[in-house]
Amino acid sequence: MKTKYFSIIAAALALVACDKNNDDFNIDNTKDTPITIASAGVAELTTRVITDDNKLEGITDGEFVDMGVFVTGGSADKYNATNMHWHHNGNHWDCTKTVLFEGASSQQKIYAYYPYVDATTGSVTVTASEQTDWLVATAADLTSSVVNLTMTHALTKLVLKPTFGTELTSQTITSVKVEGMYASGTLNVFDNTWSDLPEANTILAMANNELLVIPMESCTSLPITITMEDARVFKTTINLATVGNKLEAGTQYNIALQIGQDKVTLGGIDAEPWVPSTGGVLETE
Repeated sequence: MKTKYFSIIAAALALVACDKNNDDFNIDNTKDTPITIASAGVAELTTRVITDDNKLEGITDGEFVDMGVFVTGGSADKYNATNMHWHHNGNHWDCTKTVLFEGASSQQKIYAYYPYVDATTGSVTVTASEQTDWLVATAADLTSSVVNLTMTHALTKLVLKPTFGTELTSQTITSVKVEGMYASGTLNVFDNTWSDLPEANTILAMANNELLVIPMESCTSLPITITMEDARVFKTTINLATVGNKLEAGTQYNIALQIGQDKVTLGGIDAEPWVPSTGGVLETE
């Protein structure tokens, strides 16, 4: 995934083969073999779904992961799949349907996305306030029955990097709100594009100084309101000219700003006699 100056760590995510026991298909082992997903690499923009052993898991213990897979371009139904449901049960992955690889002359393509929803058309409705980290593997040609997917983040990540002026008695932030964002949009998982975008006038709240937002092709500034623990409110506007006046998918933007001013403090004072001028006395007319 293309990145700028942002810190995004690459991680691999291992998927095991799906369940091949499906009576709906007559498999000719001399020609057709079931498609299996061997791996899916994903750039780690958040820490929600990647574990230390590089497996895709839930945000919290006991929360399992579901992803959707499409296969298109096959010459028969057994070579295609519409929103095939892959599920991690805590120990391994299995899928709801076996799909076959058509062979060396295959015209098949594979797509995938996370998390799984009822998206038979390949489009999903994304609500920004839900803060779901949508992952997409766009079209890849099938050249064998074993597939390695490359997944990217469909959303943009904003990260606040605050420093504090000496005038502040408390450095605890209770609220960070960003204005001018999209409230929702439709994500096409086939090509990682967006449509049905409303007017960008929604206010979204950060959690732990982080926020996932729908990408914006044109965005010149970010109005930000920060509320401190002592109820003081600070407002500023971030100019986006340095990043091309846009917010790109799969990109983390680090926002560095100082909250409050550095006030002047009295460190001490000495008194000396006033030395009169030696140039004479100033007279008035």
